[in-house]
Amino acid sequence: MNMRLATSLAILAAMVSVQAAHAGGINSGGGPPEYEVTAIIAGFECPPFGLAAVNPSALNEAGDVAGHVTCPAGVTRAFRWTAESGLELIPMPPQTSQSRALAISGSKVVGWFANSNELGITGFLYDFETDQFTSLGTLPGGNWSEAHGINSLGQITGFWGNNLIGPWQAFIWENGKMIDIGPSIGGLNNRALGINDIGAITGWWREDGGERLAFVWEDGEVNSLGPIPKGFSSTGQAINDLGNVAGDGKIVLDDGETIVVQSFLWAENQMTNLGTLPDTTFTRARSINNQTRIVGYCHNQFLTDQAAFIWQDGVIAALNNLIPFDPNLNLERAMGINNAGQIAVAARSDDLNASVGVLLSLIEKGIPGDLDNDGQVGVKDLLILLGDWGSCDNCSNCPADLDNNCVVGVPDLLILLGNWG
Repeated sequence: MNMRLATSLAILAAMVSVQAAHAGGINSGGGPPEYEVTAIIAGFECPPFGLAAVNPSALNEAGDVAGHVTCPAGVTRAFRWTAESGLELIPMPPQTSQSRALAISGSKVVGWFANSNELGITGFLYDFETDQFTSLGTLPGGNWSEAHGINSLGQITGFWGNNLIGPWQAFIWENGKMIDIGPSIGGLNNRALGINDIGAITGWWREDGGERLAFVWEDGEVNSLGPIPKGFSSTGQAINDLGNVAGDGKIVLDDGETIVVQSFLWAENQMTNLGTLPDTTFTRARSINNQTRIVGYCHNQFLTDQAAFIWQDGVIAALNNLIPFDPNLNLERAMGINNAGQIAVAARSDDLNASVGVLLSLIEKGIPGDLDNDGQVGVKDLLILLGDWGSCDNCSNCPADLDNNCVVGVPDLLILLGNWG
C-alpha cells in the first residue's frame, strides 16, 4: 500500500468512530439490514375495484401473518397467512358481517367480529390447530369487546365496554374467563393493546376529559409511564419480554403551536423519542421485539406519504431503502416484528394496482464491505467501492451500495472501513 493511500485510510478510519451512529446502528455488523420480500395477496377480487386490499396486523415467531382483507364499501374479513397455506379467511359464526384479526401467537389468532343482528362487536379466539372458534363475550353491562394481544401462554388482552354509555375497561382473558383489570389500572377509561410472554400488559388510561397516558400492568400492579418527552400524552402499543414498551404520544413542535404524534421507546424507566424519517412529522410505533427493534410508520398530516420504518439503537430507517429496489412497491405501514427480525408490512403495489401485505425476512449477509467475498475486508474491497463511486446504474444490483440508497458514497465507505480487517 502506498503512503498516500495509507494516510487516507487512517484519516477515514478516524472518521468512523465519529460517524458510526449515522452509518450503522440497525445491524450489528455495521451496515443496515437487508430484507427478502414475500408478497401476501388476497387472491380474490372486489368487482369492479380489482383485488381485495390486504392489511396485516401482526405476525408470530414462525412468520405467519394475521390481519384483514377488505373491499371498497364492502366487508372486512379476518385472515391468517402462512408460507405453506397462503391466505386463509378465518371461519366465523353465522351472520358475521365484519371481522378483523389483530394478534397471533402460534396457531392462535385473536381479534373481533360483528354480528349483523347485534349492536356491538365481540372479541374472538380462533385456533387453527384445533379448528376451534371461541367468542370471548363481554362482562355484565357491556355490549362490546376487542381482543388486541395474545401471548404464548394463551393469555389474551384487550378491552370491553358499552358503546352507548361507556366506559371502556381493559381485560385479561385466561382459562376461559374474561377478567376485568380496569379498576386496578385506574382512570375513567383504559384500554389494553399489547401483552408479552410474561403476562405484562400495556395500553392507555385517562381521567374524564384528560389525555391518554401509557401504562404497564403486571400481576395487579400498574405503572403509569407519563407523557412522551416534550409532549402531553402517550399510548403503549406493544411490550416485549424485557418489559420495554413501544408507543406514541402527542407533542408540540418548536413553533409552540403545531401538535403532532410521535413514537417512543420506554425502557429502564426512561422514555425516548424515536425521531422521524425525512420529510415527515408523525411517527406511529406498532410493534417491538426482544432485540428492542421497533417498527411502525411515518407520515405527514392527513396520513399522506406513509412510509414504514424500523428503529434500533437510536437509528430510524425507512424499510423502503432496505429491500431490493422496486419503484412499483411502497412499504407504507410496518405492523409487526418477531424475534427473528421478520416484519409484517402493509404496502401498495402499483403493478397490481392494489394494497398488499408483505413479509420481510432478513437476508443473511457476510461481512459488510467484503465485496470480493474472500472473508475479509481489505484493499481490494476498497478499490471495488471506489471504482463504483456515484449513482448506481442498477439499484437492485449494486454490491458497493452498502446502505441501499442507490448511491455509492461516504456512508458506504464508512461501513466498509468499520469492518476493515
